Amino acid sequence: MESDTLAKRLRECIGDETVSSFARKVGLPEATIRSYLDGKKPVYDKLARIADAAGVSLEWLATGRGQKERKPAPEQDFSAVPYARRLEKIGLLLADMPDQEAAAFLDDVFARARSAAEAAELRRALADLRAEVERLKNRA
Repeated sequence: MESDTLAKRLRECIGDETVSSFARKVGLPEATIRSYLDGKKPVYDKLARIADAAGVSLEWLATGRGQKERKPAPEQDFSAVPYARRLEKIGLLLADMPDQEAAAFLDDVFARARSAAEAAELRRALADLRAEVERLKNRA
């Protein structure tokens, strides 16, 4: 069953938490979260942060469609990954870096990879919405 609005889905993500504690968990100002609960449309990066912190799929949070829970990453043999050799070399380079520098590098790479995956998920959701609008236009 789809939730009617982003505000209702966000309220569902907040659950029994206070808006204040949820905002701290997400890393956004409480006023920002409250504005979304009041109907303001969030920008993509903030919506992605909320979905990530709440452990829900970005598609569900943005549109109310699809599976609410985030799908786990597929199991895959690392050797089958096209860039496996390059990743192995990066790992060897990281081993020689100071821990703090290596952690900062990995955090940056991980954030970029996650953003790219979330953007792809949002593009798929947008394509589905466009197809649905087209289908509804053709019905009318």
